[in-house]
Amino acid sequence: MADEEYYLTTHYLVQMASRAKELFAGSEPEEKRLLLNMTLQNLRLDGKIVRYDWKKPFDKIAFYASRPSWLPVWDFIRTVV
Repeated sequence: MADEEYYLTTHYLVQMASRAKELFAGSEPEEKRLLLNMTLQNLRLDGKIVRYDWKKPFDKIAFYASRPSWLPVWDFIRTVV
């Protein structure tokens, strides 16, 4: 049961991460605020650049998604789970 819940949660997170741009663009301001609060922390302005840190588990998703060598693993998780 715990394994199934883990995979369902992972699947949900991967699906949400893969549609983040679409979800954010189509959201109302309050929903955008919730998405940002759920995924980012330590937001700060450095001149004209917004800096932030990812919250867990989004930090791992962002890390691996930015590495081309992990793309086959990302596709496997996204399609199999």
